[in-house]
This record gives sequence, structure tokens and C-alpha cells, in this order.
Amino acid sequence: MDRNKKVALGVGTTIIILYMLRTRIATALNSTAFGSVSDSLFNLISSFEGFYAVPYWDRTGYSVGYGSQYNWDENRPVQKTDIIDKDTAKRWLLAEAQQDFDLVKSKVTVPINDNQLLALSSFSYNVGQGAFESSTLLDLLNSGADINTVASQFDRWTYSGGVVNKGLVARRAAEKQLFLS
Repeated sequence: MDRNKKVALGVGTTIIILYMLRTRIATALNSTAFGSVSDSLFNLISSFEGFYAVPYWDRTGYSVGYGSQYNWDENRPVQKTDIIDKDTAKRWLLAEAQQDFDLVKSKVTVPINDNQLLALSSFSYNVGQGAFESSTLLDLLNSGADINTVASQFDRWTYSGGVVNKGLVARRAAEKQLFLS
């Protein structure tokens, strides 16, 4: 076998091995700890959610604080009587945000930067983990699609009750901008 064929065979073998190991490589490269980005993620999510000390009905249940639907102190869904302060709301948001952060890290199989991790965690927090997991956005990202093609998927998630929601338009634009930075 001549030198060129050996080099081609070696490169081809390396590509196959790297493709097979891409999930492990992505996990190693996406090793950002939640604690190092928790303040940034809190600031991002809370800026969109706003603070509500008194629970309000939010299509799927009661929400309180910064959009929490789970009472982390009582280990149950938020009830109409769960009035909280800002410190409690922050603690609850961070508990939920960490779950979304961890989910994003477990489902993304390609290397991403911290801004992309934050944008995707905020997105998952808002749309729900199931919606994130089954999204075309995640599929495109993991398939290695062009970053602008992936980012354009944020624009599709602006509806609430079948109607474009101005708040969601603004939120998705900010998440998309962060994702691209």
C-alpha cells in the first residue's frame, strides 16, 4: 500500500472513531459547572419571567416567584396560597434551572459554548423539558447543522395559545442572540 493510501486510511479511521466518540467528546468539552453560570442563568430567566409573590394561573397550573410551578420547600406543585419572597423565588428558580441546565448538557451531543448552554437552558426552562428534547432545534444542533440554521429555530417558539406573543418574541430574540454570541 502506497503512502497516500495509508494516510487516507488513517484519516478515514480517525474520522470514524471521532464520530463514534462524539457524545463523549462533547460531554468532556461541555463540562461547565452549574455554579459557574448560575448567576447568569438566573439573571437571564428572571428578566423574562418577572417576580410574582402571589401565585397566578399559567395555563398549566399555578406559577409563583420567577415562574416556578413547583414548591421546592413543600415538595409539591405550587398552590394558590403559596406566597413567597424574592430569596425563596431565586432559590426555587435555581433549583429548576439546574434541572434544565443538566438536561441540556445531557442531550446536546456536540460541543457548545457557555452562551449557547445558557440560551438553551433558558429555552428549556420556558418551553418545558419534553418540548426541548423533541425539538427540531435540538435535532439540528446535534446533527451538526449550520449554527444560523439552528438559531433560526428559536423564532418558531413564539406562540402562546396559537397566537404570537410579544413577550415570547422578545425572549426568543434574546436567547437567539445569546446562542449566536
